[in-house]
Amino acid sequence: MKRSADEAFVSNDDNGSAPDNQTTKPSSRVSLKSSSSSSSSFTTSSAASSLLRQDSPTTSTSDTPIPILHATKQSSSSITVTDDSDAPVINDDGLGRRIVVTTRLRNARILQRDGTLLPGSMDLSNGIITAVSIAARDGEVEEDGTLHARHENQVIEVIDCQNQILSPGYIDIQLNGAYGIDFSCQDGSNNECTSSNSTSDPTTSAATTRGGLEVQDILKVAQHLVRSGVTSFCPTMVSSSPQTYRRIIRLIRNARNVQQKELLQRNQQQSHKISIEGCNSGVGANILGMHLEGPFFASSKHGAHDLHHIRAPIHGISTVKEVYGINNDDNTSKYDIGDNIPPSLEDIDIITLAPELPGAFDAIKSLTRFDNTLNTAPSSKTNTTATTTTHSQQQQQQQQLHSVVVSCGHTNATYDEGMQALMSGSTLITHLFNAMNSFHHRTPGLIGLLSSSSSTKLEQLGLTRPYYSLIVDGIHVHESAVSMAYQCHPHGCILVTDAMAAMGLGDGLHSLGNMKVCTKGDCATVAGTNTLAGSVVSMDTCVKRFRQFTACTIGEALLCATLHPAMVLKRHTATSRGGGGGGINNDQGCAMSDDPIGILEVDAKADVILLNEELDVLATWVGGQLAFRKGKGDQSITD
Repeated sequence: MKRSADEAFVSNDDNGSAPDNQTTKPSSRVSLKSSSSSSSSFTTSSAASSLLRQDSPTTSTSDTPIPILHATKQSSSSITVTDDSDAPVINDDGLGRRIVVTTRLRNARILQRDGTLLPGSMDLSNGIITAVSIAARDGEVEEDGTLHARHENQVIEVIDCQNQILSPGYIDIQLNGAYGIDFSCQDGSNNECTSSNSTSDPTTSAATTRGGLEVQDILKVAQHLVRSGVTSFCPTMVSSSPQTYRRIIRLIRNARNVQQKELLQRNQQQSHKISIEGCNSGVGANILGMHLEGPFFASSKHGAHDLHHIRAPIHGISTVKEVYGINNDDNTSKYDIGDNIPPSLEDIDIITLAPELPGAFDAIKSLTRFDNTLNTAPSSKTNTTATTTTHSQQQQQQQQLHSVVVSCGHTNATYDEGMQALMSGSTLITHLFNAMNSFHHRTPGLIGLLSSSSSTKLEQLGLTRPYYSLIVDGIHVHESAVSMAYQCHPHGCILVTDAMAAMGLGDGLHSLGNMKVCTKGDCATVAGTNTLAGSVVSMDTCVKRFRQFTACTIGEALLCATLHPAMVLKRHTATSRGGGGGGINNDQGCAMSDDPIGILEVDAKADVILLNEELDVLATWVGGQLAFRKGKGDQSITD
């Protein structure tokens, strides 16, 4: 079915016009002031005021305000919200049936998997993308999904994006901390977790006062990250003691569970009311599995990591589990809430290690292997009862199976050792160029794995070149090296911040694990040395600088912070929706399902950011909930 670009967004019901028994009034509207500068805000007209929160910003003084939002309740007895005097308080349809709230983002340029930006629109509902329509070259709309009402009881909030850019939310797979919070903070009053001599939010001093990282600190970081367009992140720990691993891994898991339960409750509440203008209190970036950076490093490449914690995985996976305190009982679920439940491999998404160390190759194989015997078809000689039991057991085992992404980093590995790591199951290189051997024409090291000749060798083995992360803050890697790596292997590039607690704060003395870090401007170094200690720049800044350094297109830059990290985590395709939508398994209460991230396609998680041409973040949606919008002092839900 094709409709003109105008017709696709004018209709308020299935027939493209108002019902015969209804006189349509001017619709409620919200304006988006947008220009080439970073200033942009959602503003409201008086007609929409009854739908909006009382703390919404004042009307824009823009010379040409553009109406971008109206809300209609579409049902068998359709009600159109028209002005502040007539606007009803929508709780349900009067019959006790749930109202389905859909956010429709129209008149946007939507990022595609190939990096192109195509004009179109999309619907967000119940935490996922429910429809995407892309305008064809002939000016008509090719429908992928349905842009009219999908449910009898549906409220549609329409936002005109004014030809701005819609991208999946950024995914940061290496974040050590931010806004005064250090994810490697140890127990005890002598281990300060936050920063001193800096202008920080008063809320960031809580961890120091308590003498340890807590769940609310992790959630606070998640809520702040949406300002920079980050909608998912891997909390990252530097090399630490076994006791610290045991505590922090459990703590991050509990924070993830709390976040998922709150999201479930919020989705249920949002389906009964409209909060068009106000950001949703408490919405933060998704907390993914952890990235454990260390302690299995080459001692000469420990960087800002405490040398006292550095060791080798001599006994392979046994050493890894011992150091991290991994529970060997596979029946323990990561979604069970309780401080006494030991860490599990399911709590971990990425482990960075030096592949040349004794026992490392065995550890990589164990961490990345899939048990192919689970997919073996049953023998024709097996009786029906036995086959049913076997299938049930196999299904249960597959649900428990978890593969960790192993990344090579902080290493003296040679080219050949890097190849062996890839053959063992590694798929990623951590912060390319940093904490590894430099490229040499006779000894290329891990950097040589990005070459086309390496690609040919790996293809013959049924493998591909590794993904690689880059810290594009303008300090860790020279812009020419960034460009060279990207030109060599563009589809493997992943942008990370590698940010530490000082991100979002001013100059001063900060913490990274039990190391003291001095920051000045965009540079963070171990106190008293010139050793770089993570970064202090946000992801939106990294994306902007990456585009500047490489002269790539906007879409190509965005892929390096969205699709590529989702691909290395294997979260870019749907595997199982479980029992509910919006990233929640309703049967288990707080279990995150496998809705894809890093893409803008039907059934993907509704993690979306709105950007202008300069890649400034104008608005952020997490699970379909508006978590940040730029304007009125650039406030977000955390202010």
